[in-house]
Amino acid sequence: MKSTLYKVLKSKTWDIVWLIVGIVLVLWSTYYSYEGSVNLLLVTSCVGGILGLVIVNLFANQKGQLASALGVVGAGFDTFNNYKFGLLGNVFVGLYCGVLYLKGYFTLDKEIEVTKVTRSNLYISVIISIVGAIVLYFYSGTILPENAPIWVIILNIAVFLVQVISQYLMVEGKAVSWLGWILANFINIILQVYIIFQVNEPTAMIYLAMTIMYQLNSFKAAILWYGYGEEE
Repeated sequence: MKSTLYKVLKSKTWDIVWLIVGIVLVLWSTYYSYEGSVNLLLVTSCVGGILGLVIVNLFANQKGQLASALGVVGAGFDTFNNYKFGLLGNVFVGLYCGVLYLKGYFTLDKEIEVTKVTRSNLYISVIISIVGAIVLYFYSGTILPENAPIWVIILNIAVFLVQVISQYLMVEGKAVSWLGWILANFINIILQVYIIFQVNEPTAMIYLAMTIMYQLNSFKAAILWYGYGEEE
């Protein structure tokens, strides 16, 4: 059973189907955002969305250097898009991811060698959390309604911190990073369901579907990086 699951998730068929569904969702989201004319932000958002899918899939398959190289480009798109949307906090996150991907390009092999978390990784994660909290406090940008309850605000802060730490650990080749992404995606699903019911935003359904796609990729990555069923 475990070995069958491992083989399915590692197969090209899984990746192709996953990417096709993901790209369709990005194009659907782009169509919803279309307001009669094609502008630069619409194009960069679409390209950035598709590139993001490719990058996380490559990381799930442990393609270190290629994923990191494309990650630098993808971070550039994210930084530009968030700047145009006025989300300054996310601009800093984009720059942060770009630096991590650049580091990954020079430090990771073509095939990522998964290693255990070290004490220095834990110290750096704490520092990232503190800096991330400061950035979130001063430069946060969110699609949550102004009257959002406290539990939604807490989850929004938590998912931000989990994501920046998981990003760092992923580029460091730590399998536990994907457990972080699973947690982050789960929280994002809760937040997006809340937005769907409270804000009545049609595109929120697309973002929810996209998050579910990312969650499937995170489960795949966790299984592959931990080698669950590999030796059976």
